[in-house]
Amino acid sequence: MFSTGGLHIDQAPPLHLPFRFFVTAPIFLILTAVSLLVHGQNLLITPLAPETIATVHLIALGWICMVMFGAMIQMIPVLAGVPVPWPRLVPWVHGLLVMGVATMYLGLTTQIHPWMLLFASFGLGGAVILFTIPVLKGLFQTPSRHPTVMAMRIATFCLLGVLTLGGIFLGEYAHGFLDMDRIALVMTHLLWGLMGWVGVLIVGVSFQVLPMFTMAQEIPRKHALLILSGWSLFLIGQPLTLYFSNTGQWIFWLPTAFFFAAILLYGKSMVVMLGGRKRRKIDATLRFWFLGFASGLVSLILMVSWTVLDAEWNRFLFGGVFLLGCVSSILLGMLMKIIPFLVWFHRFSRLAGLVEIPMMDDLIPPLALRWQFPTHLLVVILMIMAVLSNWEPMIILLALSLIAEASLLLYTLWFALGHKPPQQEALPDFDSFFKDTSWMAAKPGETSRAIAFEIGTSKFPEIINY
Repeated sequence: MFSTGGLHIDQAPPLHLPFRFFVTAPIFLILTAVSLLVHGQNLLITPLAPETIATVHLIALGWICMVMFGAMIQMIPVLAGVPVPWPRLVPWVHGLLVMGVATMYLGLTTQIHPWMLLFASFGLGGAVILFTIPVLKGLFQTPSRHPTVMAMRIATFCLLGVLTLGGIFLGEYAHGFLDMDRIALVMTHLLWGLMGWVGVLIVGVSFQVLPMFTMAQEIPRKHALLILSGWSLFLIGQPLTLYFSNTGQWIFWLPTAFFFAAILLYGKSMVVMLGGRKRRKIDATLRFWFLGFASGLVSLILMVSWTVLDAEWNRFLFGGVFLLGCVSSILLGMLMKIIPFLVWFHRFSRLAGLVEIPMMDDLIPPLALRWQFPTHLLVVILMIMAVLSNWEPMIILLALSLIAEASLLLYTLWFALGHKPPQQEALPDFDSFFKDTSWMAAKPGETSRAIAFEIGTSKFPEIINY
């Protein structure tokens, strides 16, 4: 039987805090599609072109980071058991992040970039700082020593490193370049952003959330700690080797060995865990996770091939497969669970067993259940074809499919939020309910069954395991 003993659902933040991020994220996905339509083939000339950098960050910051911020604000209280301090800062984090991403895009793609990039630095820097300080405070205050909590700490520190390097790049672009090893800095920025902030957080969350979704046993704690240790050695050691690579090729591969050992152990652990799951049904969420895992494996192969194939298409394909195929797939799979659960919990959980309430599957529109995954799979396929062909019609099709995918997600959010709790007059008389003490006369062993009959009509285990 699946256990919720490790969760602290009563610590969940108000519904509007994570949902402001979830609602904004697909809008930036639509803006990414607009950028594809405007710039077209120019985006696939060189990865360091201003338009390309701007469009990539619409995905990385406006879509992926937006969802991850909202998810962490929701998951830390539930998984770690401590609320994120100073929740009044969350709207500021959201507003500054929106401003930072928008002004960064305008600054890189227009002629007024010095002013726009100044606003971008202020917005992105303020958002990350106001986010990381409360998050780290909560993560280090929690008594939980679960590997998921440790992964969240590592990922948050990587986010601070990404912010520092990103601020340097924006300052250089606006005011002149510094005498620094830019290749090493760019690689470190990518490494800490993709494999640190994004990769470690996804891996850490999968330790606890994926077993909950699939009614499976968590992977052994020892394996989880070994995975995080090998991954951390890679994140620390690889940037150092970029500065000392001239001393010998072997030193460059040393941290990589720890990373691939961690990946192999993680893959084996996931196969064992998912193979032993009790929930055998492969629903939309599990399909997204499987696509994410497969895309992650392909992106690793593409990353290794950089040392052999000195081609720009290889780098574009790696970025597309990792961001859209791996990360976006897993985020969409998570949102298909998080959105209905949060709406149900905040609006209907207290009424379970008292009045008729919707189940979690009633809070997801059938249209999204049927088409969200096929549409996303089409996005991934069209992205691969667009990168390999650099054909204008293929880029247009990719943009249109991104708009369709984002629109489906917005419709899902609108549909779920459209379910309101019953009106006050429809609720039972709580005073008479609690004055009735007849249930106390039940025989020993029957009391719990009487309470379960009143409250258990909500089918809480089935709701959690949806």
